[in-house]
Amino acid sequence: MNFLLFAVTASSLILISFKIFEKFGIDSFTAITVNYIVGAAFGYNYIDWDVSAPGIISSNWFLMSALTGLTLIISFVLFSLSAQKAGIAITAISSRMAVITSVLFGIFHFGDSAGIVKISGIVLAILAFYLTFRKGKLDRPSLSLLILPLSVFILMGLNDIILKVTQYYFIGEANDKEQIRYAATAFMFGFLIGIPALLYRHFSRQKRVCLKDIGAGILLGLLNWFSTYYLLRGLAVMEVSLFIPLLNISVVTISALVGFFIFREKLNLVNKIGIITAIFAIILIARG
Repeated sequence: MNFLLFAVTASSLILISFKIFEKFGIDSFTAITVNYIVGAAFGYNYIDWDVSAPGIISSNWFLMSALTGLTLIISFVLFSLSAQKAGIAITAISSRMAVITSVLFGIFHFGDSAGIVKISGIVLAILAFYLTFRKGKLDRPSLSLLILPLSVFILMGLNDIILKVTQYYFIGEANDKEQIRYAATAFMFGFLIGIPALLYRHFSRQKRVCLKDIGAGILLGLLNWFSTYYLLRGLAVMEVSLFIPLLNISVVTISALVGFFIFREKLNLVNKIGIITAIFAIILIARG
């Protein structure tokens, strides 16, 4: 349960950081790109740089780390595009509902338990996500715009599945160093994939890289690393259909409360009902 607590804390701080970035005019894309190299360096340093390029390339999880890095950066790009084209509300709902993918995968592929209590909690969790993030009447985008939120839903759920598959089939439960090598290498791939776009934006003067963006990226990288590390550790000792819902629901609830009490965001009656619903969902899933 400690791994869940640490993962929730780091993930919640990431969301809070993005709110702070917006307030201080920090370029999120630059911060996110920088965060990958920081996370990779922090991960490799955590194991005293017990790593080599030939060793990484020959690892059985090498391709999985590349796939993880790819889904991480694509998920962010799709999230940004969806927020711009389809709207923030529907994008937030789509990203949070991605939990369904990993839960169903855990139940059908790994044989995770699926009693009536857990299933009821999962259904209630989906409702909680919708209620917590609804800010008013949702727009009805065209069918073409729905492709973006659907892609966000698929990619974020796919990333959770890739993490669990890698841990289960390629790393194992007890090999802590291999988990760190895999996660740090995935971060490195995320940086390598994102850096060309970052350099293009800089030299084409679309968005210059500045020190405050780099500083924000360093902070984000540390938080992102701890979030990923404790996610991996948690998946190694808890069922994916239990750990992922508890993580996501907890982060949603904490973020809503922090937004209300610290950032003075308004919570309508529907949002408050969503928070209460999320608490009940956590109880049901934990008991299931």
